[in-house]
Amino acid sequence: MGVLNGRTALVTGASRGIGRAIARAFAREGAKLVLVARSKDALEATAELCTKDGAAATEVHSVDLTDGAAIDRLCEAVLRDHDAVDVLVNNAGQGVAGHALDGEPDEWDEVLQLNVAAPMRLTRRLAPKMREREHGVVVNIGSIAAIEGMTNSGVYAATKHALRGWSLSSYEKLRDAGIKVVLVNPAFVDTKLTEDVKGADRTRMLSVDDVAEAAMLAVRTSPACCPQEITLRLTKRPMG
Repeated sequence: MGVLNGRTALVTGASRGIGRAIARAFAREGAKLVLVARSKDALEATAELCTKDGAAATEVHSVDLTDGAAIDRLCEAVLRDHDAVDVLVNNAGQGVAGHALDGEPDEWDEVLQLNVAAPMRLTRRLAPKMREREHGVVVNIGSIAAIEGMTNSGVYAATKHALRGWSLSSYEKLRDAGIKVVLVNPAFVDTKLTEDVKGADRTRMLSVDDVAEAAMLAVRTSPACCPQEITLRLTKRPMG
């Protein structure tokens, strides 16, 4: 019996990359999955993989997470159908090139909405039921950019700093209710998002399964022992 058997887990950005890897890891533990992203077709492909991996159930929700009203409707539907979410993974995000005076403010606003406002809104809508039950896990997928900064993507770094502040504050607020809030800060991960990173050695990048393993650690660990932050560094040798 898997550690998530009978538990409901909502994963954003589940259509590909890290989100898909986390969803599949949860599926192997018997979770009931609520998969969220923009692309319905890609979500359905993830759902099919998760069903083969052993998920107790899967459902997909095509949602624009930069739209606050759409997030509210999603949460209302999920709480109506499932009563509560046991695990929330705030993974959806995007990067934008440029630093300081580079880039367009309108594009920055969209990144802020997706990378920061969406996790905040989802947590605000779904965590109260966790508090009622005195049980739950919130996993926020951050970035090493929240710790070390980035020379060529200042807005992305800013959003991850903001998410880090939100996650650590949520940890302090919710831990006495038995809710685990864990921030995972990966270094470069071998995904589509990092395809254009100049000079990056892809043989040393983390894999999506590395990040999924960190998310599973958050699920498996007891509230008393669960870390509030997990930082994943680049490997020092080629991945086998």
